[in-house]
Amino acid sequence: MQETIVKCKLIVGRNEIDWFEIEGYRGFGVKIHIDLAKPNGKSGSGLTIIAGPNNSGKSTIIEGFQALSKKIAPSFNELQRNKNTNNKLLFKIKRMNGRVKELKTKNDGGSETEWVETDDKSNSFLIYVLPSRRMFNPLIDHNFHSAKEDRELYISNSQFPGIRGREIDRFQVRIFEWQRNIKRFNFDLEKILDTLPNWSIEQYPSGQNYLKFDYNGSVHSSDGLGDGIINIFFIVDALYDSGIQQTIVIDEPELSLHPSLQKRVLKLLAEYAKDRQIVIATHSPYFINFDFLTNGAKLFRTVKENNLIKIYQLSTEAIKSIKNYENDINNPHVLGLNAKEVFFLEDRVILVEGQDDVYCYEKMQNKLGIFLKGDFFGWGVGGANKMEQIAKILQDLGYKKVVGILDTDNKTQKIYNNLCKQFKDYKFFKIPTEDVREKRGSKKTAICDKFGELKNEHIDTMKKMFEEINRILET
Repeated sequence: MQETIVKCKLIVGRNEIDWFEIEGYRGFGVKIHIDLAKPNGKSGSGLTIIAGPNNSGKSTIIEGFQALSKKIAPSFNELQRNKNTNNKLLFKIKRMNGRVKELKTKNDGGSETEWVETDDKSNSFLIYVLPSRRMFNPLIDHNFHSAKEDRELYISNSQFPGIRGREIDRFQVRIFEWQRNIKRFNFDLEKILDTLPNWSIEQYPSGQNYLKFDYNGSVHSSDGLGDGIINIFFIVDALYDSGIQQTIVIDEPELSLHPSLQKRVLKLLAEYAKDRQIVIATHSPYFINFDFLTNGAKLFRTVKENNLIKIYQLSTEAIKSIKNYENDINNPHVLGLNAKEVFFLEDRVILVEGQDDVYCYEKMQNKLGIFLKGDFFGWGVGGANKMEQIAKILQDLGYKKVVGILDTDNKTQKIYNNLCKQFKDYKFFKIPTEDVREKRGSKKTAICDKFGELKNEHIDTMKKMFEEINRILET
């Protein structure tokens, strides 16, 4: 491990991408800047994770990287260009060595673009992009077998897709490369699949080739294979022959994958991200890993505001606070799967102290006949003293509508005051008792009995609170 870390330190400052910018393409009516994660030898350190709700620009960012990976400047039709930038586009990356690669609309406007800097001095700098629409023709043209294109030639010879959803250009040449490098390819494939399929390229009597799969005597072509398995082959293809200082960009790695396979794919990505940059755009909480963030990975959230796409980054300060949770053996669930789902919400997040609060407030809605217009953050924030840290994470990532509910006791009064002072755009409430639920051996007052049922004397108070919370969340 020590040797790997030293090796990575030597290459940082050369070909790694420092930052990426996009402007004028689809929903990006203002310039968006993304500082990519830099690999440092630690697991997942080179991962840049882009999360967010649907229709918030994640796939558009992936296409921006794809445009920059081509040697021939692509054209963009009028429907792909944003009116707020006078139909002008900009795609730009700066490397750690200071060199810049920029693609922009020609001065005379229209659909054509041109390179400001072709960056031909370094052939080792590659961006391999795997789009979310992953398809290839099950009938493989044998002519691709003689092409023998390595990774660099394949990237440069592939065309930029003018329309989303088309088959991946020239992907058949990659399939023949699998066969030529079958040991390397299967080595990574076996890290994801329990049973490695016996696969090969075969030929029909007509002379056409196809990808053959044999599962214990059950034989079929790629056309009969499940979408999830096909996706795994695509992902392994993006990784297995990559090199240090090269960048892999994957849109929706979770496509058609069972959660157990998503976890294995992330583990493989994290392994590669020790010494190369990997960018993923995802809708899955299984691809959010807080350990990787503390190792150096970066998390961004895209969101549409006033018909413009914006992007927010989790700050270094917030990432440092995550380490406090890693050492909290009493609340190991706080940053679990339920909490990670918040990164894919459009907004409207409700913070409460713990799992008792989530249970009681959810049950309370039925009794009051008022249903909260937001989502609880996981199973609570792990105690009132942790609410500031979670609120900071949400603030960094651009959440506008956040409310917090705390108990009323001597310890939480100071916390409540600090929260109101630090997060002026958020709203915090205090229940009229020292705890949310009665507990055996505790003398604290509570709004609910030991079964979580709201006591009658608190119905009016909680009804007013719920109505006020909904007013804030709906505004």
